[in-house]
This record gives sequence, structure tokens and C-alpha cells, in this order.
Amino acid sequence: MLVTEQQGITPEQAAKRAQMDTIRQRFKLDQQGHQQQWLEVQTQVPSRLHHYTTIDGLAGITGSNTLWASDVRFMNDSSELTYAADLIEGVIGEVFSEVVDESLRKVLPNREGLANGFEYGARPFIACFCEAEDLLSQWRGYGAGRAPVSLGLDLLHLSRFGGLPPRTFLRKVQYDPAVQRQAVRAVVETWLSTIELLSAESDGAEFGEILPYPGIWALQEALAEHHLCFKHPAFAEEQEWRLIKLVDVREEFRLLEDRRLEDMLAFTRKRMSELGVDMPERSTAWATANAEGIDIKFRRSALGLVPYVELPLRDSAGVFAGRLPLWQVVQGPTSQPELAMESLRMFLESKGYGFHTQVTASGIPLRP
Repeated sequence: MLVTEQQGITPEQAAKRAQMDTIRQRFKLDQQGHQQQWLEVQTQVPSRLHHYTTIDGLAGITGSNTLWASDVRFMNDSSELTYAADLIEGVIGEVFSEVVDESLRKVLPNREGLANGFEYGARPFIACFCEAEDLLSQWRGYGAGRAPVSLGLDLLHLSRFGGLPPRTFLRKVQYDPAVQRQAVRAVVETWLSTIELLSAESDGAEFGEILPYPGIWALQEALAEHHLCFKHPAFAEEQEWRLIKLVDVREEFRLLEDRRLEDMLAFTRKRMSELGVDMPERSTAWATANAEGIDIKFRRSALGLVPYVELPLRDSAGVFAGRLPLWQVVQGPTSQPELAMESLRMFLESKGYGFHTQVTASGIPLRP
């Protein structure tokens, strides 16, 4: 059997892959209108977004010019993933039940979680922000009385001028169930129309050429951000925005293992050379297809170990060039607000944030 040298696949497999890529592009093209509507909301970024953290968090962030983005499954409000998934799956079921074409209904996928593309491949790591700079629920979450702070950052400038890390994007959370349901319904209805049109344009080609794949992949792609940006309306006061970093964890670990192997081989060659034995050079094929060389770290929590990555956020120009665009810090409720404010100002000045960074106190009184 003839196999292509570069890809290690047969011509038949290459043709099948090309066909699937063409179909996926058609799905993507048909979804452009919905994608544009979604992005119109996402581009309305406030001039300041606020990241709530502890004093230890402030020290780490200003020292490294990075924020921690945690694996979304291990976050405190990870139950919101269940809310989004349940809502999306419910709407998909409703739309599927309305399909009139019996031959199409028979081949529609029905497995649980079919539209969630984060079970495999890239994992979302998230850092959270609020539009509100002084929010009681956030102070409680970070320990009111232990002098938490909120950091006012200019993410608008970073997002517009390429200041975010690779595969990282800023998105606004949606809380209105009616808006959430309508957005999903529009995507799924268009997806179904694409399937019918593809079949008609191919002189009645079997739906099996489209479903389950690449059709499911296309649906997962169209609904990916909806899974990450829908939250229960009870949390609406947070007015949350999210920095979302996609990390292919398996590929990153494969790359790390390849590097370990190369280090081991280099050490072995050196020791054998000292004994007068020459070993041939050998290099491993690093798994770099979807790997960036990201250092996936772990921190302790009530859940155990929480995976996280660091997101470097450095301004490209202006007064914060090369540093975090930290325009404001709000001192949270504390029993000694005057002393806390004084030490906070001293700390920020020691880190180079003394003049341009505004320091204010929370207007929320501390309750005993």
C-alpha cells in the first residue's frame, strides 16, 4: 500500500482528511453571522477590569507581571460548567426534536455531552475579573478582614494590541438564560441547515459522511465559548470577564517527557565518554504540534492540587511598558484601614507602581 512520506498516511486517508477539512470549513462559514454577533459583545471591554486577590497574590503578581489561570474544572465556581453544559444540552435536545426529516433524525448524535469539546484536547485555564472594583461577595470570597485587594488592569489595550499570550482571549460572561438559550438555538439551527445543504449539494450524499464526524467537531467548535461564558443569573452582580488560555495538556506533557529523555541521553553520553565509550547522537522528535513549552504548575486547595499556568501580562508602551498595566488597587475591608492603606502604598512604590497607580479604600465597612 502506497503511503505518503511526509504524513505517513495513505492517499485515500489524505483525501478523506481533506474532505473532512472542507466540510468543517463550510460549517464555520455558515456560523460567521452568529460568531460576529458574539464578538460584538466581547469587544465592548471596559477601560478597567478588576482582579480580586489576596495580599500574597498581589506580591506574586507584581513580582512576576503574571496572573495565575487555573484549570476551569478545579475553580471555586466550577459548578457553573455544569450549568452551562446542562443548558446547552437541553437546547440541543429541543432543536433536535423539532427536526422533520426522518432520515436526518435517525443519524443525529444523542450521546451525553456531545457538544462539549473540552473532554479531549485543549483545556481551558481561566483568570477571572469583575467590572465592579468594590464588591462584597468578592471580598468575602478572598477573606474580608485579611486585607484582600482588587487590581484594576487595562486589559482593553492588551487585547487590542496583541499583548495577550498565545491562544489567550478575553470574554464577557453572559447571565441571562433567555439570551443564553437563544444564542445556542441559533447556532444549532444553523448547524442543522448546513448538514441538509451539504447533503443536497452532494446529490443526496448520505448523512453518514457528515455525522457523527466532522459534524460533531463543527458543533463543538461553534459552542466552545458558550460552555465557558454562561453562568447562573444568581452571579450576575459580578459582571465577570474571563481571560481564557487554551492549553493542550497532553501535548505539553509529551513535550516535557521528550525533553527529559534528551537530558537523560545527554547525561548518559557524557558519562560514557568519560569511560572512553562513544555513544551516537540521538535526538527525540519533540511533540510540538500543539505544545508551547508551557510550565503547568500546581497549587494546594481544599480540592487537593489545582493545575494552573502563568499568564504574562506586560504593557508594550507607556508608563507601564514591560510591566503589568496596573492603574488601580483597591484595599479591601480590614480592621485597620489606615495602616493597611499606608503599607499598601509603600509596597506598590517599592515595586515601581507608586505614582501612576491609584490606591483607594473599599467603601464597604468591615463587620465583626
